[in-house]
Amino acid sequence: METLIRRCPFLSRVPQTFLQQARKSLVVYAQRCPVMMNLASKPVARSLCSSSASFQKAEDTVTSAQTPGANGGTTTKLPQSHPMPLSGQVSGASKCPFLAAEMGQNSGVVRQASLQLQEDVQEVRTVQRDVTQVLASSSGAVNTSNLMKKLLKQRPTRMSQLLQENMPSFSNFRYDEFFERKIEEKKSDHTYRVFKTVNRRATDFPMGDDYTDSLSDRRDVSVWCSNDYLGMSRHPRVVNSITETLHKHGSGAGGTRNISGTSKFHVELEQELADLHRKDAALLFTSCFVANDSTLFTLAKMMPGCEIYSDAGNHASMIQGIRNSGAKKFIFRHNDPDHLRELLLKSDPSSPKIVAFETVHSMDGE
Repeated sequence: METLIRRCPFLSRVPQTFLQQARKSLVVYAQRCPVMMNLASKPVARSLCSSSASFQKAEDTVTSAQTPGANGGTTTKLPQSHPMPLSGQVSGASKCPFLAAEMGQNSGVVRQASLQLQEDVQEVRTVQRDVTQVLASSSGAVNTSNLMKKLLKQRPTRMSQLLQENMPSFSNFRYDEFFERKIEEKKSDHTYRVFKTVNRRATDFPMGDDYTDSLSDRRDVSVWCSNDYLGMSRHPRVVNSITETLHKHGSGAGGTRNISGTSKFHVELEQELADLHRKDAALLFTSCFVANDSTLFTLAKMMPGCEIYSDAGNHASMIQGIRNSGAKKFIFRHNDPDHLRELLLKSDPSSPKIVAFETVHSMDGE
């Protein structure tokens, strides 16, 4: 068997572990390979095989497969029972008649490699070709196999922030030029935002440390635009309560309510908020933005044919919720109830409606 393996260009490259595990299968497949059958028909090879009986049937097949050649020799051809390879596939497996024939049918032995694998192989071949050219131009003996391994490990993954270098070559739209032009437009009309880097000081409310110009140098600023209107975030009772809770339960809820449940603190806060506003219940959200977005989206999506009348000065969170709902919307002029009345009079009274506006306008301070 070892002699047959050494003569076969495929099996000579297969690991020994695979050969030991697949020995019986290889004998079966060998009967479908004219090269192996030719070797097995010879006395020397047959004596070295561990199972000569399994090759007895194949010997008869190979005898009939040998025909006189042009120079008086013998030429091995595929047996009559062996499937013929397709015309377009013979060249790719011309060195192995067994693989060439198996590629011509739905075989469990040979399958076409996936596109991803073909791309990986093509990339490796490209590197090999480049290395071969470098070695051909250089002098001195070099171990090509070790060099290839080192080069493949050291080959960096090319990264780019440009969209055009990550898009298909047939794309004609110039994405980078488009977005660069949009950014320049925002800078020219002074709507391009650069956030300030500010840390509020709890011991010196409402003062803070401004690191916008440099993260190493700071300057004093007063912060009057936070939602900490009464400075309660620095109150000793608030700080002590937060500290004790952190020591007992850690930071964060540990997951969403659907997964890890609702903490007792959230339930108590919801009950207190409901009592404050004289409602049956209250529901906490992670932020005002999420509250406006989720509430308007859910209500409008739930009611069939819902119409939303939105104040022109509404916050972006409310606008986002209205857009996400997909409901028909009507925009009335900011703080103009007459315009709102005019729009409502044109509507069907039986259609469900939502009038969305802010009681305290954070956008205009009205």
